[in-house]
Amino acid sequence: MFKTKYVMATVSLIAALHSHAQMPTGRDIAQRMDDVNSAQDGTRDATMLIERGGQKLQRKLNMMNKKFGDDERSIIRFIEPADVRDTQFLSWTYEATEKDDDMWVFFPSENLIRRISGGGKKGSFMRSDFANEDIEQRAVDDDVHMLLEESEWGNVAVFVIESVPIPAKAKDSNYAKRKTWVDKETWLALKVEYYDRRGRLLKQMTQGGIEQIDGIWTATKIIMETPRKKSRTLMQYANVRYNLGLQDSVFEQSSLKR
Repeated sequence: MFKTKYVMATVSLIAALHSHAQMPTGRDIAQRMDDVNSAQDGTRDATMLIERGGQKLQRKLNMMNKKFGDDERSIIRFIEPADVRDTQFLSWTYEATEKDDDMWVFFPSENLIRRISGGGKKGSFMRSDFANEDIEQRAVDDDVHMLLEESEWGNVAVFVIESVPIPAKAKDSNYAKRKTWVDKETWLALKVEYYDRRGRLLKQMTQGGIEQIDGIWTATKIIMETPRKKSRTLMQYANVRYNLGLQDSVFEQSSLKR
């Protein structure tokens, strides 16, 4: 009897140690999330609905992105309504943490390109609940990631990680930390909570409408909520396509005025 209990205890200990050894780190999880979109480039149409104070504001836009080695560039062009038509945002994001990401906005009414830098990235993205920094692709090592727990969100098994900006990135961010619920199967973020420097919840994002498009797990519906303002923004994607062979020139500043 004693020998049997000893063997069982040993097996249980080995299993526990093996399980612990296989547990991914917070950074491992963040890297897996970053690797989900394996496409070289992509495009999608989007409808953005802003709901605030009983009012609704709808915008239609097109988004394109392309990888340039380890870096990535994206461009967003507004289509409707008429007062924002052809307003464009161009972002260049860099894998190197010591390099600041670049962002420009083109206002057709002024025929002017403005660079958004520093604190400007904290501002609202076209009056929505998204900030300008939220529309940039964030490099994995822009943050320090910690695995908090394994849990469930709804009926989905998830990892919960906490991400804190490194000092070089913290100064230009609204957020002291983000808490993310990551689907263990798709490696997509199902929910993200954004906290300020006092530890208060600023915003919450949820993603849904998840499907495989060209073999890539894709969220086609995003809701960003700002509880204190009783405001939320719904982003719905359509016509999502990957690996189109987009030209490099599409992602240059000179393309904004074309």
